[in-house]
Amino acid sequence: MTSPKSRLPLQLTIITFGRLLLNTGLRVVYPFAPAFARGLGVPLADVYYLIALRNFAGFLSPLFSPLSARYGRRATMAGTLLFLAAGCAVVFVWPAYWPFGLTLAIIALAKVIYDPAMQAYVGDNVPYAKRGRAISITELSWAGALLLGAPAVGLLIRAMGWQAPFVWLAVLAGITAVFLWRVLPPTKGRTDTRGSDLRDVWRVVRQNRVIWAAMLFTALIMASNELLFIVFGGWLEFNFGLSLLALGFSASLIGGAEVLGELSAGWSVDRFGKRPVVIMTGSLDVAASLLIPFTSFNLPLALTAYFLLFLFFEITVVGSIPLLTEIVPSARTVVMSSVLAASALGRALGAWLGPALFSEVGFVGNGVAAAVLMGVAVLVLAY
Repeated sequence: MTSPKSRLPLQLTIITFGRLLLNTGLRVVYPFAPAFARGLGVPLADVYYLIALRNFAGFLSPLFSPLSARYGRRATMAGTLLFLAAGCAVVFVWPAYWPFGLTLAIIALAKVIYDPAMQAYVGDNVPYAKRGRAISITELSWAGALLLGAPAVGLLIRAMGWQAPFVWLAVLAGITAVFLWRVLPPTKGRTDTRGSDLRDVWRVVRQNRVIWAAMLFTALIMASNELLFIVFGGWLEFNFGLSLLALGFSASLIGGAEVLGELSAGWSVDRFGKRPVVIMTGSLDVAASLLIPFTSFNLPLALTAYFLLFLFFEITVVGSIPLLTEIVPSARTVVMSSVLAASALGRALGAWLGPALFSEVGFVGNGVAAAVLMGVAVLVLAY
């Protein structure tokens, strides 16, 4: 009989592949928005409008945390993948503007349900001393969505049309849900002792100040990164006159930095400690944020600083996840859902403040503001 521990690598592989499907559906809309607009026969701005609406899904994450606590991680993750499959099928059956928007919304909702359940599952089954490596494996699906998912989507659109990626996402999500259900062990009783209904979710958050600190930390680091990310392409184009192809290459640097950051986090946080590593890379992120605006005289230097910024940021994010899964072990999904909502808030604030600072103060203002926010986040974690 196969022991639960010997099946853990297979379980991590399956839940990571499920997350890769979700992340692909979420992230590839940006580079292929023009193709979707042409297929729908609508202006590109209309597709961006749907993307903006979709991004509010993160705020709803705490509303779904009772699902994992009440029905278990396996049922929640498998059900979410079936929900993803159904959502992707909508736009195939009804290829029109608002059904496309519904598909995008379902993908976003599926992600905010799946991720906290997946992270809680890792927290339940992997010892804290080894959890950093396990989390980093699942986080490879975030970079993989750009490095693997995006090229696959491009090939599918060119060969079969703009609806093809959603058909394949639906088929693969359904198959993965079946494998996940068969491979993950059944949940005996409620997985969490807290957070099985919305009243208890609020009670847990209200009674544990450490959750508020985790939410503040997460909102700050996400806002810091978004302040620079949202205007960096415009700054590159304005300063160096880059072509669309060159801008695309600069975007691919993000994927490379994310992979290296996820692997580095998995290697380092279990060896040197979660908190010390996150504090160190957060501090290095502060330095990179301050450096980037002063590289306008040299493109290779600017791209190097950009790469380092995302490398340090990714280690900070991935390294903090195993730490956060342990702050209230009896209510892991409540914690991770609350953190996901805080992440959405931070991204929204950064996306709102970034362009305003860029137009009024210049890129230096973005760099300084990003450094300040990350610096405060490091202090929150340290104290």
